Amino acid sequence: MQQATWLFFRKQADLDETEQKNLEHLRQAHPRIEKAYQLVSAFLRMLRERTGQQLEQWLRDVETSGLSEFESFLAGIRRDKDAVLAGLTLPWSTGPVEGHVNRLKLIKRSMYGRAKFDLLKLRVLHYDKRSLARKNKKKQAQQGDHLKKPTMMKNGRNSQHTIIGISKVA
Repeated sequence: MQQATWLFFRKQADLDETEQKNLEHLRQAHPRIEKAYQLVSAFLRMLRERTGQQLEQWLRDVETSGLSEFESFLAGIRRDKDAVLAGLTLPWSTGPVEGHVNRLKLIKRSMYGRAKFDLLKLRVLHYDKRSLARKNKKKQAQQGDHLKKPTMMKNGRNSQHTIIGISKVA
């Protein structure tokens, strides 16, 4: 069943010869399968080509098809019709935002509730490429620090004088 569904959702040009034959056999098996394929193809065409103005006609076609398998999908579209229409016509996408939200939830879930927002913030910043690049740059700069001259302290001495003074006392 999953393979048949997958064949319905892919473009004809992307199917290899065996998959095209399997799809043809499925479509010829029963008129209801052919009708379902036509409806799915029409919806995917609207989605890919951003032709949301055809949504009303597609909804009427689904209602008259008598295919009960589409009823919950149809109810969901009717419930959020404005959002669906915007998704089928407008060029903007919330995909990148949803991707970041998914990544944050995955990181949070992996912490199993052991820590609060501060640790989550550190882990998120750790994965940020820019902050990681800044950390690496800072690390490289610090690796050469041990070769620099000692800095002067407030009392006019440097840290080497303090260490020598402590060793004399000890």
